Amino acid sequence: MYGKIYKMDLSYSTLYIFPIPIHYFDVNEFSKIQNQLIDYCYNLREKDPVGNIISNRGGWQSHPFKVENHNDILHNFLIKSLTNFPNIKNDVKFSVTAWININGNGDFNITHCHPTSILSSVLWIKCPDNCGNIEFVSPYHYCAFQEVDSYIDDFRNANNNYLAYWFPPVEGRIIVFPSHLQHLVNPNESQEDRVSVSFNINFIYG
Repeated sequence: MYGKIYKMDLSYSTLYIFPIPIHYFDVNEFSKIQNQLIDYCYNLREKDPVGNIISNRGGWQSHPFKVENHNDILHNFLIKSLTNFPNIKNDVKFSVTAWININGNGDFNITHCHPTSILSSVLWIKCPDNCGNIEFVSPYHYCAFQEVDSYIDDFRNANNNYLAYWFPPVEGRIIVFPSHLQHLVNPNESQEDRVSVSFNINFIYG
């Protein structure tokens, strides 16, 4: 015969380890340089109309180029944007390779990652409404499916505990994320071009 039922009293807490940081920052007064950057992107497409095809399905992607020319308006813009990257040690320098994306109606990017770099990034230059969100896939998508699915919505929403997470494009915003993180860009459902610059970052120490 069992004794008296014990009343369970729990003190509950949650600790998060191994986070995946997503950095994003907005360029103040971006409108002052926006049209110049748009013209820059279209001029580059005129010089290389075929472009490059990697993860893009439709649209135009430039061939990659090293970001190092301070006299080039786009290079200079990216260099200045990354010069004071918060939370990065002062002795860590960047090596940056970039490419331009011009995606029209229906164009998108399939799920992919950037295995040759440490951080990857996108600068949104022109973003009409409904031009396609960037969506990140959890690296634990398969093995944590049942765990994540078991949590109540309030817990998932409060702690960003999802199998995928998306960000809407914002003109003048730069988003930086670990290159290993699988991501995709949803189709452009607008009737205008979405224009952006993507770039990979490697660290140079010393």
